[in-house]
Amino acid sequence: MNRIDLQPLELVNTWLETLQKRRHRVAIGLFMALCLNLAISPALYAATGSLERGNAYALGLLGLVVVSLAVYLAAVILRPERF
Repeated sequence: MNRIDLQPLELVNTWLETLQKRRHRVAIGLFMALCLNLAISPALYAATGSLERGNAYALGLLGLVVVSLAVYLAAVILRPERF
């Protein structure tokens, strides 16, 4: 099947199917975390005048890691049979 012959919705569907594979989940998760960090860090930098820019990005990334670990641990506690 030629990619040009696919309709736009079929192309999006095949793209989403490839994203659902296990090996892509980590990469997509890291990409989303970095994008979220780009949204959080400037707000943190603007809210506190005493932090340097690098420190604000590090604190934003640290906050994302803490929240993601909390969500993971809550999932493990609520559904231990999956793990």
